[in-house]
Amino acid sequence: MWIGNTELRLVTSKRVLGLWRKLLWLAIPLLTPTVAQAHATERGFILLLPTDLYIGGGAAVVAFTFLLMTVIPATGLQAVELARRDIGLISRRDTLVPSALMLVIILALIASGYLGSRDPLSNPLPLMLWTIWWVGLSFVHAILGNLWSVLHPWRALCWLLRLIPPFRKWLDSPLISKPEQLGYLPAIALFLAFAWLELVHPAPQDPALLANAVIVYIFITTAGILLFGERAWLQYGEIFSIFFRIVSWLAPFGVRTDSEKVGDRNVFFVTIPCMRLLSVGVLPLTGAAFILLTLSSVSFDGFSRTFLWLDFIGVNPLEYPGRSALIGRNTFGLIGVFGALMGVYGLAVYLGHVLARTDVHVSKALSTFVVAIVPIAFGYHFAHYLPELLLDSQFTLRALSDPFAFGWDLLGTRDMHVHASIVTNRESIELIWKLQVFGIVAAHVAAVAIAHFLALRLYTGPTRALVSQIPMTILMIGYTMFGLWLLSTPAAG
Repeated sequence: MWIGNTELRLVTSKRVLGLWRKLLWLAIPLLTPTVAQAHATERGFILLLPTDLYIGGGAAVVAFTFLLMTVIPATGLQAVELARRDIGLISRRDTLVPSALMLVIILALIASGYLGSRDPLSNPLPLMLWTIWWVGLSFVHAILGNLWSVLHPWRALCWLLRLIPPFRKWLDSPLISKPEQLGYLPAIALFLAFAWLELVHPAPQDPALLANAVIVYIFITTAGILLFGERAWLQYGEIFSIFFRIVSWLAPFGVRTDSEKVGDRNVFFVTIPCMRLLSVGVLPLTGAAFILLTLSSVSFDGFSRTFLWLDFIGVNPLEYPGRSALIGRNTFGLIGVFGALMGVYGLAVYLGHVLARTDVHVSKALSTFVVAIVPIAFGYHFAHYLPELLLDSQFTLRALSDPFAFGWDLLGTRDMHVHASIVTNRESIELIWKLQVFGIVAAHVAAVAIAHFLALRLYTGPTRALVSQIPMTILMIGYTMFGLWLLSTPAAG
């Protein structure tokens, strides 16, 4: 009996040791320091509200907006267009100071990419690029208008180029005199490359890689300016001038030229948010494609980490292999989502065109209604990047205080405590989620209203305008449901 108990104790001891050994192996990855990625947060809480209820509610709001548009008379368009008030005058004289300052900041960030910390959350280049500039400045443009037209560094760059005689000649007489023939094709190619770097490349946060990318982009912009001329390249080729200009169409504030009344000054005005979209006019088809690309890229960013997409490309979401293993498939997905969105948008406009029974050319309809997609594109941009902005802006303040990892504390924020609880605390997460839902639904509501007003202008008669928007409204309802689903579905990676 004593021998049997001894054997039992030995067996039990071996099992306990084996269990501790397994726990130790499981704990090693948790105790090993790794490089943190700068994407702020995933869906960390299961929402108490049933998914079908809030998705259905969002879709119902968009559908109700369409029904509301049916009772607004055609004179409502005139009332909206007149809802603009001049609030001041701004000098029209260009100054190099903001542009030169921006160029100096960019050069300093490039230097920090090479000399600063390798940690993406301690180096100011990835934080300034992906968080403050790409996200934060976009939000500011949707409120205050096109600030990038004043801040961009290319005006100062052109001033420097003019100091070199051969470049001065090229700037005065560009090699390609009619860039409008290419339209926005250069911008589409460059934005695809930018989106690929952000969404597909294995290390989009690597400081040295980003420094190289910024230098390459400066050379591309310089070449584009020399080939097409400064004004033409900023109009058709420089993707961020184009993107920020598009976002600024949503802003309630704007500037217009009125040379007969105010001489050398511009008029600063305020209007209803999104109503400036009605004065954009007819874009070329390549411009319409660029707008759809901005929406498809941010949509794929969220979709690429869902279990649905991972299952489609044959990846177990519980054993996520990382970006390096998915470069080919995610590249295909990025381009595929862009193509699919162009297809469904084109189909919706074509079907509405057929229902309207009008002699307006369908290409004009495609180029006209695409500006109604702008609120949706920004709504997704806002909802997708809001958590990242709230969290990573704090890391940015810390990184800017010691940009080159020399031990400096320029801003007194090097040791600032980062409140990561903003994306882990239940109350703050619920508030963020509500803002995201509001952003997506409000964007689609605005899109429905803008599309209806554009239809009133394009087609003769309110009945034709209303009928033409049925397919487009169905598309927007579907995209609303898709966006709200993305907020709640589990994600990996």
